[in-house]
Parts: sequence; structure tokens; C-alpha cells
Amino acid sequence: MLQALTSPVYRAVAVAGLLLALTLSVRGRAATHHEARLVLHTVSQPDAIYLTWWRDGDVRVEIDPGALPPLVFTARGVIDGCHWKGTETLQPIDARHYAYRYTETLLHCRPGVVPWVKTPRTGIVTVIPE
Repeated sequence: MLQALTSPVYRAVAVAGLLLALTLSVRGRAATHHEARLVLHTVSQPDAIYLTWWRDGDVRVEIDPGALPPLVFTARGVIDGCHWKGTETLQPIDARHYAYRYTETLLHCRPGVVPWVKTPRTGIVTVIPE
């Protein structure tokens, strides 16, 4: 047996096998992230403007299946002369759902401008693996 490992051919085969095993192991770990679609379920106030990532439909993210991390999305915008920041906070409830909270921060307004009323909201976000 000791003779087999000292032979150059057998040593090369052993090293190649070890490299192949390491490559497959790293590939397996790297493939744990999957794309998922986040579907928002919430009630919007009539005539309200939300600085939301869901403005154009569902949001797609890369996450580990079954291990949802807390997420925070921010967006900025100017509404009637005032600069606002919208913050969407997602806290995991279980393996397929988040608790959703939206808040707005008034950053500043032009002189003489009366800012809009803040429109916070809450809801649920469903995670759909793709």
C-alpha cells in the first residue's frame, strides 16, 4: 500500500480525486442560494404615494431556502417639493413568510412647502421559490 502512494501515477490519481471531491463540495455549498419571488400582501391608503420596491410588481431576491434572513429595502423620492425616504422592513415569521412594515422619513422640504402626511402600513410577504 505504501508503495502505491509513492508511485507517481498513483499519487497523481489520488491528488486528482481529492481535487475533484473539493470542487464538488464547494459547488454544492455555492448552490444553496436560490432565486425567490417576494409577494406583498398589504392595504394601501387611497391617494397615498409609497416609496416601495413593489411599485412595479413582485420583488425577486436570492436567499437560502428555509433560512429567511431579515431584509430591509429603502427608496428615496421627491414628492411635491419634499425629499422622503421609504423603508420596508421584513422580519421572518416562518420558512415562507415575512412580517412587513413600511415607514417614511421626511428628509427635507423646499421653503414654504407643506409635506404630505406619512402613510405607514403593515402586511405579510410570501416567499415563492423560483
